[in-house]
Amino acid sequence: MWKNYFKLSIRNLLRSKTSSFIHIAGLSIGLVSTLMILFYVDFERSYEDMHSNADRIFRITLDIYNGNEFVLNDAQTYQLLGQELTEQMPEVEDYVRMFPMEPIEFKAPSTDVKSYESKVYLVDESILDIFSFDFVNDRAISKFSEPFKVIISETLANKYFGKSDAVGEMLQFPYNPTPLEVVAVMQDLPQNTHMKYDLLMSHVTLPIFEEWYAGNLWNANNEFTFLLMNEGVDLADFNEKLVKYSKDNVQMENEIVLAEPIKDIHLYSNKTYEPEVNGSAQTVNFMFLIGILVMALAWINYINLSTAKAMDRAKEVGVRKTIGSSKMQLIMQFYSEAFLINLISAAVSVILFLSLLPYFKNFSGVDLSVHHFGELKLLLLVMGLVLFGTLFSGFYPAIMLSGFKPMLVLKGKFSNTGKGVVLRKSLVYVQFIASVVLLCVSFAVFKQMKFLNSQDLGVAIDNTLVIRTPQNVGSDSLHTNLIQKFENLVEQKNWVRAVTQASSVPGSETKDMNSTGSVSKLGEDEKEGGYTYYHYGVKENYPEVMGLEFLAGSPLEPETPSEKVLISETAMHQLGFNSPEGAVGQKISFYRSDKPAEIHGVFKNFHQRSPKEAYMPLMLWKDNTTRNFIIKLNTQDSQMAVAGLEDLWKQVYPGFSYDYYFLNDMYNAQYHQEQQFGKTVLLFTFLSIVIAGLGLYGLSAFMVQMRTKEIGVRTVLGASKPSLMWILSKGFLGIVGLSGLIAIPISYYLIQSWLGNYANRFDVGLDLFAIPSVFILLVAMLTVGSQTLKSAYANPVDSLKSE
Repeated sequence: MWKNYFKLSIRNLLRSKTSSFIHIAGLSIGLVSTLMILFYVDFERSYEDMHSNADRIFRITLDIYNGNEFVLNDAQTYQLLGQELTEQMPEVEDYVRMFPMEPIEFKAPSTDVKSYESKVYLVDESILDIFSFDFVNDRAISKFSEPFKVIISETLANKYFGKSDAVGEMLQFPYNPTPLEVVAVMQDLPQNTHMKYDLLMSHVTLPIFEEWYAGNLWNANNEFTFLLMNEGVDLADFNEKLVKYSKDNVQMENEIVLAEPIKDIHLYSNKTYEPEVNGSAQTVNFMFLIGILVMALAWINYINLSTAKAMDRAKEVGVRKTIGSSKMQLIMQFYSEAFLINLISAAVSVILFLSLLPYFKNFSGVDLSVHHFGELKLLLLVMGLVLFGTLFSGFYPAIMLSGFKPMLVLKGKFSNTGKGVVLRKSLVYVQFIASVVLLCVSFAVFKQMKFLNSQDLGVAIDNTLVIRTPQNVGSDSLHTNLIQKFENLVEQKNWVRAVTQASSVPGSETKDMNSTGSVSKLGEDEKEGGYTYYHYGVKENYPEVMGLEFLAGSPLEPETPSEKVLISETAMHQLGFNSPEGAVGQKISFYRSDKPAEIHGVFKNFHQRSPKEAYMPLMLWKDNTTRNFIIKLNTQDSQMAVAGLEDLWKQVYPGFSYDYYFLNDMYNAQYHQEQQFGKTVLLFTFLSIVIAGLGLYGLSAFMVQMRTKEIGVRTVLGASKPSLMWILSKGFLGIVGLSGLIAIPISYYLIQSWLGNYANRFDVGLDLFAIPSVFILLVAMLTVGSQTLKSAYANPVDSLKSE
């Protein structure tokens, strides 16, 4: 029986080649798109799955207040917090601290290879019990509890020592003459973890880093703290206990400790001092919705064309019922056709998917692979889509076509039902509403990126090269002399406009700056609570070189005392000053020396971070031995400048790595996630429009075919070609136009929800909805017009002969 069903199905597919092609093409595109999106969504939701204890790991964070006013969430906490919680709360089984280091230059004495590394953490040995590792070799891992021991990634092992097994090798670093011993080599971490580290140093080594190590362990919150919880701990109940603990802890005034599951961090956490820019659950959910929509559009095409071709199949059904076919047999016949089309489409889509996956991986910037997703999981997903697609897309056509009354059909009295027409119109509405919504969202992402890139940053970042300053090159006087020597050599080049220095640069992560909440007007009680201020050292000419605008006061001078500081407009307001002039000369409790700080000038707000975020309350203080040379170029020949500066570097700093980057590249990297999201949405929007266009093409072609005699009669009676085109296409164009109007409020809601993530955003205007709607209307006009034009110019004699 099934053999006969499939024989008939194949014959029907071959007999209607155009509609079969449209069915298979639409479903294949839909399946390929859905598979890619589901791979992307699965990857984004798989963060931290590498850890066997992932469901039991919580990260501790701080909510900071100014009195009753919420200020910010901080991802980093105090050194003693993990230990205290483990001792005081029975739910906590263990803890690990992870202290992030700024980029450090390492050198392998055995190979003389040296390089800066940025993914470096000092960690407790308990990390080996809490997190999961795959080791290349861990034969000396028991020594990790001792100072000056490190675990490195396989990539670093090959980079420094030319081999994967580097256990027992040594690494030198600038902060201590004692070398670091490699006690284990771990496999490179996958991309789907928010804590990406290449080198782990034993936490007991921390006291040698006097610049960061605080004798008062409740004085600075600079560490990530993770807790390993007992089985079955309820997050809400545990957070209630943490709130009570925070209020009872005298060390933590105006701060609340909270926990969050490690698996939620990537998509749901957006705190200060995050180890990396996290993803967005909103973005992932929207992508998942796009995947459902694209697949649904393809299935809708099948339903539409199948029901539209009811007249074509009506006589077949009538004859088969007359000779004894039951309704169930007819239903199974039409379901077998739906299954065959879905199966062929699935086979085509899997081939296309496997061929295109490497390109989509590069396009999306996400490390997607069949191995990560799982071969069996992929097979089950494809078969699930085939079966569901068969049931979903085949249900209405099978029920409708099998329900024709044979006597009416054979007498020629059958016509498409009103219900069938309403269904087809409704499905076309759904297709084009979805297409307009997706196009509006894509347009909004494009406009937001253009808006952010067009903002006046308040700071000059173009044509600017940043070189990392070597640290611990010798005595302070030698360090200062080498800095001055390098600057003098650089300034002599006619392709260099200016040179300055700073501990941080615009666009750098918050972790690359200092922060403190202990800033207030002199005489006020700083323990009453305050805002968090970000600050870093700069050379006195930094404001001038970087184009900062002063509202009051004056820039720093070489003779300016070290206790004088510059503050931003936002910092001025948060400190309680009413005007820039009124702030200049005032004393604040910001101790960079043995004296209170004095406000030397107030500069206009600039975007230290991207315009996505609100202005930071910034404070700049004078420091002539900072971590970065900032070089403004007078030439567009960047390669020549990079090579020329490298020659000068080797003269002054032989043996030290020449580590540089262009400032605008680093700054623009903050938009990477939005740009990738925009490109991906645009790709699948285009594919959804192609699917909708295919369906409209097939539907309009069939509808024109059904009205062939009408076209012939109208032509003989003198109807003009434009009037024929209008008569044949107005119904479709009306549906598409109304779809655009219905899509506008849906698009508006989605766009406003997405824009809520930005402190600065473009003004949503009518053009945002008008342009996509008009574009979709033009696509529909071209699609329908190609069919109606062909019919309008056909020979009326041939039209009148048509059956």
